[in-house]
Formats: sequence, structure tokens, C-alpha cells
Amino acid sequence: MADAGRVRIRLPSTIKAGEVIRVRSLVTHPMEVMAFDKERKPVVKNYNFINKVVVTYNGKQILEGETTQAVSQNPFFAFHLKVTEPGTLTITFMDTTGQKHEGSADIKF
Repeated sequence: MADAGRVRIRLPSTIKAGEVIRVRSLVTHPMEVMAFDKERKPVVKNYNFINKVVVTYNGKQILEGETTQAVSQNPFFAFHLKVTEPGTLTITFMDTTGQKHEGSADIKF
């Protein structure tokens, strides 16, 4: 996958201090699905999928979430954030292979 690990973050075009905004993000990731053998038993292995999402705002962690293998390929995540000051929003996606995929966006008023 050519863009594997690419993180895109979308913020509203205008943001005001104290406003609650909707943040949308997408990470390009294959999200490997569970395989089954001929007897329909799960194949035991370390499947590659996003299993943790961490969001920081101006260096302070504001959100941490865990996901399961049931999330689709190229997962999309959205959440609300009350913006109190200009700064940097960073979203880090971690997968089961230990890789980190990170994206940032500047919040400006």
C-alpha cells in the first residue's frame, strides 16, 4: 500500500475560541482481518491492525482509545473538541506491529 500510515486530519474552516469543533481523521492502513482454516478455526498469528489512538492538544494528551480488529480498512475517526487556545492537534495511530502513524493540524482562530 503506497500511502500506508498516512494520517489526514480535517478541521472546520473557521474556529472561534471556546467553540466545540468536530475533528475528523483518517489513517491509511490495511487493517488485516482474521483468517480461518478449512475447518473454520481462526488462524493464530499477530494480525496487523490499528489498536490504539492517542490525541494531544498543545502537547497535552486529551484522548486515548483502543480499537479491535473489527475496524475497517483505512479507518475514519471523529470526535468533538473544545478549543481553548491556538495550537497543535496531533493524532497518533498505533498498530499491532508496533508502528506509529502520526498527523498534526494547527488550530488557529
